Amino acid sequence: MALVTVLMAMLMMLALGAGVAMTTLTESTIAANHRDGLQALYAAEAGIDLAVSRLRSIADWQTVVKGASVTLLDGRLADLLQGGTVDSRVVVTVTVSPDPNGHEGILALQSSAIVSGGIRRTVQMSIRRRPATGEIEILSWR
Repeated sequence: MALVTVLMAMLMMLALGAGVAMTTLTESTIAANHRDGLQALYAAEAGIDLAVSRLRSIADWQTVVKGASVTLLDGRLADLLQGGTVDSRVVVTVTVSPDPNGHEGILALQSSAIVSGGIRRTVQMSIRRRPATGEIEILSWR
């Protein structure tokens, strides 16, 4: 009788240990996916910021878009930023197009980033240049 009780207790401990191990593995996977998603989002935002920085130096935006979408940036984020602390596996693509509603002087930017885990995040922005100051104004961000 004691042997049966001990075997039942061992079986219950084994089941409990397996449940804890599965929970730990699942939580680690969730945390890694969350980390990769945030990394992709921040990389897409960095691509948008870099594109806006490049657009500041261009006086006439119509020469950039010429009525169609143009890829302004494409490549590894580490190469685009020329920084050593950025993961070299993160790839960013930024396209610039005229405003879909047809407004003159407004550009639509879309930045997509892909991280090593295959997770992709996209950020879209509409901008225009203020006529008086020449500063770039953000109209929408999503």
